[in-house]
Formats: sequence, structure tokens, C-alpha cells
Amino acid sequence: MSRVAHLGPRGTYTEAAALGWDPDAELLPLPSVAAAAAAVERGEADAAVCAIENSIEGSVRETVDLLLQEDTTLLIRGEIVIGIRHALVAAAGVNPAEASVVYSHPQALAQCRGRLAELAPKAQPVAALSTAGAIESAVAEPGTLAVGNTLAAAIYGATVYAEDIADAPGNATRFAILAPEDHPPSGDDKTSIAFTTYHDRPGTLVSVMQEFAARGLNLTHIESRPTRQALGTYVFLLDLQGHRLDDLVRDALASVEELTMWLRVLGSYPRWTAGAA
Repeated sequence: MSRVAHLGPRGTYTEAAALGWDPDAELLPLPSVAAAAAAVERGEADAAVCAIENSIEGSVRETVDLLLQEDTTLLIRGEIVIGIRHALVAAAGVNPAEASVVYSHPQALAQCRGRLAELAPKAQPVAALSTAGAIESAVAEPGTLAVGNTLAAAIYGATVYAEDIADAPGNATRFAILAPEDHPPSGDDKTSIAFTTYHDRPGTLVSVMQEFAARGLNLTHIESRPTRQALGTYVFLLDLQGHRLDDLVRDALASVEELTMWLRVLGSYPRWTAGAA
């Protein structure tokens, strides 16, 4: 039985993703993404399931930044996508329109910003470590609300006042499975990389993209994040179809390494498809 760390407590979306990834795993709920990753690095867990991208709010900074740390030993071994259905919950007898505070994970609060302004116009958003933890807090504090899922509401004895309150339909989150090793080739894979370019050389980013285009490699995601070293300098994160051990991908990465200041392969893993989990 594998040991899978995830953001806790019971009832989080990450717990649902962990169960979807490995229904038979021993789940280890931990207070943060960093704590879940650290458990794997210490050998206390075999993998950590961490949210990495949301269809409304984009990348989850905590997970992305963790993968970019110089001393991390973790790679992406897999991915799973689950639908997100946020609910507005609280203790029984609360009037959402009069509530003073709404707790939730920052990503959840951002995904429901518009609807919360309609449903709870007086409520100040307050960040919590997890959606399930937010519900625990709201149940313990009369007159406060939380954004979380209905399963967690049932676990912690909360009342559901509104369901599916995200600002856009089809809300979904992609979770990365982090482990000491990535996945062997499966025949339908994805590879994630991070790199920085020479900032004083025009066209370097285009040159990197051309290396993949010339080999017919499909890019499925690209974004930039500040390097945190100097204003105007960025790390680029890119996902492409194919495994790092595939001949075309291996050749492309070798060429890209020559064009970039720094390149890290974050992992190769089976590509998630609808109905796979």
C-alpha cells in the first residue's frame, strides 16, 4: 500500500484527488503543500498530491514555486483533474447577507470572488490553509461563512447555503503527483520543464519554441513567473506532449539546453484524459 501525502484535514479537494489517484493508498493529511512535499523528501510518504492549476485562476503558486526550488528532489510523476464545486456553508441559522467573514483557501476565494460579492456582500474574505479547515473555523465562529465542498460540510456539521458558486462554469483543478522519480514512458505522456533565457539576447524565447515546433512536438501549456532575482527576469514553465526519453523530446531538450541559461525537467508522466480517473 502506497502512502500519499496531501493537504488536509479530511474533506479537502486534494483528498478527493488523492483518492482518485490511488483509491487504496494510505492517506496522510498535512497542514500545507510544503509539508506534504517535505514528507515525501523525508521518506515518510511515497508521493504527494498537490494542486498545480485551476481552470479559473490559473497556476497554484505554492506548488509551482516548490518545484522551482533549487534544493527540491521531487519530480512530477502523474496528474489528475477533478471538478470543483464550491459551496457557501456555515453553521445553522446564519444569514449569509449579514455575515462579517468568509473563510477559505485563497484559490477558492478567488474563484468565487464575484458570487461572494452577491451572496455575502458584507463578508471580509479571510485566507485559510484549506477549504476543509475553513469550514471547521466557520462552524466554530457564529456569524461567519466558508467556501468549501459539500462533503466537508457534512463532515464538520455545516449547513449549505448555496451550491456551485464559482464565477465561471466548468471549474476544474489539475493536481500534480510529486515523487522522488517521474514515470516511465506509457505511450501517451506529458513532460513539464522550466527554463530561463538570456535576457539580453532578442529572440531567445522564440528560438526555444522553434526547437519544439521543428520536431512536431505539441506544447500544451506555457507561462512565466518572476525569477525573484531581478525585476523583468522570468522563469518560463512549459508542458509538451511526449516523454523526456522519447527520441524527439530528448533531442529537443538537448537543443533547448544550449539556448537557455538554466533548464530543469520537472518530470515526465502519463497525460490525464477525461475519464481516466
